[in-house]
Amino acid sequence: MATVVLLRTGIVCSVIAFVFMFIAFSSPYWYKSWTRVHSSFGNIGLWHICLNGFIMPRDPVMKSYVGCWWIHSTEFDAVEMQIMPVWFRFIQAFCVFTLIADLLGMVFTILYIPEGIRSRLYTKRPRMFFINSALLLGAALLVFIIALVFAEMTNDSSFMPRPWMNYLSWSYGLCVVSGFFSAFGGMALFVLGLLYADKEANGDPGVTSAAELAARQKELEKQDEAMRNQPGMIMSSVHQAPPTHPQYGSGSALTYRGGGSMGHMAYQHGPPPIYGSRGALKRPHPSPRSGLWG
Repeated sequence: MATVVLLRTGIVCSVIAFVFMFIAFSSPYWYKSWTRVHSSFGNIGLWHICLNGFIMPRDPVMKSYVGCWWIHSTEFDAVEMQIMPVWFRFIQAFCVFTLIADLLGMVFTILYIPEGIRSRLYTKRPRMFFINSALLLGAALLVFIIALVFAEMTNDSSFMPRPWMNYLSWSYGLCVVSGFFSAFGGMALFVLGLLYADKEANGDPGVTSAAELAARQKELEKQDEAMRNQPGMIMSSVHQAPPTHPQYGSGSALTYRGGGSMGHMAYQHGPPPIYGSRGALKRPHPSPRSGLWG
């Protein structure tokens, strides 16, 4: 059943998208320095940064930052714009919106499974599926923007020193993969909403569970029983006689068969006249036994 497959696809994709985005949101490995080289930069995430003796360029006091810190710590007030430029703050905000959209899309889609909640929440089923689809597709769009901006801006040496010694790590990769799952789940739910909209337009809301199918079958059985119990519902069959038609036999004989109250009648015309050796026309005489032409 296409609706069941699309629903399961939407649920699985929304759950995976949320889990991957949550891990990327909370892990500190979006951008990392190669371990085989010495760099003052260690790794950075959305909310966490590790430094190995980082000194801000042209800092008059030459303060060195060592260790892993919360990125909004007061320790980084002097270098706040260095480690968190404007574009980085937009990335943080977009990730928050993406996580919320993935969470809502996942929760609303999973709430379709319980019968009691579905009967109250999905009173207008196509509209709810379109809302879930919009949430997941919106999250996928935000991930697309995040991936492009972050990958491009980390190449700027004003963000972290020596960008050729750094690389995009697995937290960034999980964010990108979550966007793909959000897109697939959103498309599946959008198609599912179109199917249910078409079913309801044709007077068939459809079923997606065994309990709903059983209730639907009981309702149809009650309708059939009520129709059978109505007076005057007599089933009759109309028998029609086969049409009368001519049948052509072998040779030149023509046989005509017909049915009716007069019984069965057969007419047969004999062979054509035979011409003798002297040109005289010889007509065959009827046989007294058979009544047919001899």
